[in-house]
Amino acid sequence: DGEALKYIDYDLDLKVFPDYRYKVLDEEEYRQHSLKMHYSKELDAILRKQLSILIDMSMTLKGPFQPNFAKYWYDAYQAEKNRK
Repeated sequence: DGEALKYIDYDLDLKVFPDYRYKVLDEEEYRQHSLKMHYSKELDAILRKQLSILIDMSMTLKGPFQPNFAKYWYDAYQAEKNRK
């Protein structure tokens, strides 16, 4: 009856270039959602802290930013798939 699930994109995305420069994406969308949904200062602080952690991970090549990270997991997936 006209109702639908709605998706709210709470986060800010990070695009990392091959030379390790980065750009924060969706800042305007985040600002609009923040105003519309009345994000609390606590929520904003959490999201910004998580973005800071993500930027640090990208600059220090940790987590998913490690060289060959995607290849490692792709190869693991292929090996598991071939075992079945």
